Amino acid sequence: MKNSFSTVAGAAFSAVLAFLLAGCFDEQHPGSYYTFTDHTVASYLEENSDEFGLFIDILKKAQIWGEMATYGEYTCFAPTNQAVENYLVEKDYECVESIPKLVCDTIALTHLLNAPYYTTDLVEGAFPSPNRLDRYLSFTCDSAEDGLRYYVNKDSWLMQMNDTVQNGVVHIVDRIIEPSTLMLPELIEKDTAVSIFYQALLLTHMNDSLEKYLDENYRTPSGDSCITGVYYHTGNEWEYAIFPEKRYFKYTALVETNEVYRAAGINCLDDLIAYAKQVYDESYPLDAGLYDGDFTHRRNPLNRFVSYHLLEFYGQYDQWNVTNNDIVSNNYKRNLWDIEDFFETMMPHSFVRFCTPQSANPNGIYINRKGSPTNVPSNTSVRRGARLLRPSEISVDQDAFNGIYHYIDRILVYSKDVRNDVFNTRIRYDCTTMSPDFVNSGGRNRPGETTCTGMLDGFTKWWKFSPETLLSIRNRHLYFASYEGDEVILQGIYDATVKLPPVPFDGTYEIRFGYPAMTSRGVIQAYFGSDPNNMDPTDIPTDLTIGGTDPKIGWFADGDCADDNEIRLREKAMRNRGYMKGPDFYGNSGYFFRDQSSLLRRIVTTQYMSAEGDYYLRVRQLLDNNMAEMVYDYVELVPKSIYASDEGEDRH
Repeated sequence: MKNSFSTVAGAAFSAVLAFLLAGCFDEQHPGSYYTFTDHTVASYLEENSDEFGLFIDILKKAQIWGEMATYGEYTCFAPTNQAVENYLVEKDYECVESIPKLVCDTIALTHLLNAPYYTTDLVEGAFPSPNRLDRYLSFTCDSAEDGLRYYVNKDSWLMQMNDTVQNGVVHIVDRIIEPSTLMLPELIEKDTAVSIFYQALLLTHMNDSLEKYLDENYRTPSGDSCITGVYYHTGNEWEYAIFPEKRYFKYTALVETNEVYRAAGINCLDDLIAYAKQVYDESYPLDAGLYDGDFTHRRNPLNRFVSYHLLEFYGQYDQWNVTNNDIVSNNYKRNLWDIEDFFETMMPHSFVRFCTPQSANPNGIYINRKGSPTNVPSNTSVRRGARLLRPSEISVDQDAFNGIYHYIDRILVYSKDVRNDVFNTRIRYDCTTMSPDFVNSGGRNRPGETTCTGMLDGFTKWWKFSPETLLSIRNRHLYFASYEGDEVILQGIYDATVKLPPVPFDGTYEIRFGYPAMTSRGVIQAYFGSDPNNMDPTDIPTDLTIGGTDPKIGWFADGDCADDNEIRLREKAMRNRGYMKGPDFYGNSGYFFRDQSSLLRRIVTTQYMSAEGDYYLRVRQLLDNNMAEMVYDYVELVPKSIYASDEGEDRH
């Protein structure tokens, strides 16, 4: 393993802090790991008890000291004795013995992760999995006289990193890690830099919608479902679906600072009310003037403005486009398409588009960006959008007990222009973003090769499925024929209905889903409608077991065609059968989806859809086979202006 501390500490860095912070995670830092093959976490700490004796006392009082001496895979953030002594003074404790056991439990579990993570494997944002309290810890850098320094939750400096032991890795920190205990609205209130947004949050009472944390009605699965999981077969693998022991509600707020507002001529709450009215009266002309006096009404312009900034998904900086994972960034052909993901917001029938261009000035993650006319990511764009500020650019604590907020550098609106221009595109949802519970459970970003996240009917927002259905979120795989490396799996005599994401404007849309065909799949009947209890079948059943070269589908290799005209003719023939080839910009191991006959898009139906309507897609397995599967990889909602354009839809 590597140790990047000594190398990075002496590295030259820019005197310009903004440049430094923007680039300090752009590449991995070389170095050498310290390896202690004869030690566990426990024996490593014991051998250095003069430095970690007080932390050892905390672990023992929390009754998890024994775990640190056993087989496992841990990341341990070990605070020094000085760090613990400083904590005792700050909290007015005489000694470790006087710390209540519950507090010791919290400290111990905060400093432990159930997977080993090395700083050389991380980018700015969050550690890939939560700590033992189910809280994500942030990972940032900053400048110092001796070079770059890395921090956990912005305050705890990693004094020494990547000390490898038999059961994990130890990082030494100079301060006790203390995640906030405030709910998201209370944390935003403390930040005077966003006071105008907070006033709007209160006036609309949208703060009341951000107060939940734990679902007290959640039915914890019986038996070992939460520990060893349910063993099942999918594709060519056997994997475990681990069900969450608890169901959490978590949120994200995308917030402009007062400074961003001032640059747009907004200096107070009244100015923001007037600005919101201007934007949303144009975007929703039939509602103009009807709800101006009721700021709690969901059609009120300010209410729309605020709720469009709120999501029922928890996302650290690097989790929206999963830039903390090589599975995504390495498998995109980024000269053709931005890394992008779509998420619904808390404004009814609206969504945002997160994009990470290959090169932009400055680089980073953008919201509601539209790339250049050919959609080649570049320094120019049709619409820049709002940039998500990196954690290193923000000095305050952003991570609340039940969510997180991010600064954005431009005003975010669901305007007429955004809806009709930015979102006049092929809207491709990775299916793991199609429920807040997929994300908030950690299912979407779950590390590991053979552990997935099982979901329960009744506790999976926007989904309903039968008792015979095993629904799970398959974790990210590097060499895996699935868009962004993960997928939603249905297994059994499955029958599942999902509320489709909203569309940006009224019109005719083509609805598709992407999937890998395999003999282990089922035969499905699809249904579509606005009433989840009364939907019409869309077409004849789809056999998910047959590959693209079957005459019923008509897949072909581009290289077998004489010219581009023949390619288009054969693509049209596939479309007439209800199928499309996979996109050309994403793949694995150098094999892009378009070039693989088993990776297909099924055109489910073509329907008129209203921008303010709810629509549902149901799939029902027809075979008498309780081992059959369906992979929900991605869903596309494509307006007629794209799929029936004069130049034809692109191959991305």
